[in-house]
Parts: sequence; C-alpha cells; structure tokens
Amino acid sequence: MQRSPEQLDRIVRTFTAALDLLDSQHREPDRWEEECLTYALGAMGCGLYPAAEVELDAFARPPSERAAEELAQLERKPRRFSKAMLRHGLRHVLDGNDESPASPANQLAVRTFLGASL
Repeated sequence: MQRSPEQLDRIVRTFTAALDLLDSQHREPDRWEEECLTYALGAMGCGLYPAAEVELDAFARPPSERAAEELAQLERKPRRFSKAMLRHGLRHVLDGNDESPASPANQLAVRTFLGASL
C-alpha cells in the first residue's frame, strides 16, 4: 500500500485538531476518546493511515452514538494516556528519532499502566 505525504498530513492535522478541541474544553480525553487517539497514533506509527482515519472518525462520534457495551468495557480499564503523552507520541511518530526524555509524570503513568497490564 502506498502512503502519501498528503494523507499523513491530513491525519496529523485531524489528530492535532482533536487534541486542540480537548484543550479548548479544558479537559483530558474521556476513555472512549483516549482509546481512539491511542489507536490512531499507533496506526500512524505503523503507516496504517486508513486505520488511523477510522479511529479519528470514531473519536468524533457523539457520545449518544457510542456503543454502550464498548463504553462499559472501556470504563473498566484504567486511564493510560494524557494529552501531553499523546502529543509526545505524535512528535515521536513524526520525528522518528525523538530522544527527548519523558517527563516524570509520564514515566509514572507508563509504569502504572504496565503494572496494571501484567
């Protein structure tokens, strides 16, 4: 599958707009939004742009259109990623060699997540 720079640019703009929306609302992503953004970020990192687009479309889905069963499953899982962590991940995906250290809060969040996953 050929990946175009235009497609990546569109996805990055949409991802950034999602984070900017959360900023304008002065909040962190809810569990649904967090899941969509982390999957979109992972898909971008793997070059799976169509999958990233699907996740970003799901991010924008109004709460009334989200499947109740999925919401219930997500709410049982711990929160893992903040907006700051998602932005850091986006920089890493785009730079491909981001060596900047994660903040202590982000390191703690990752350790907590890994501990919860074991």
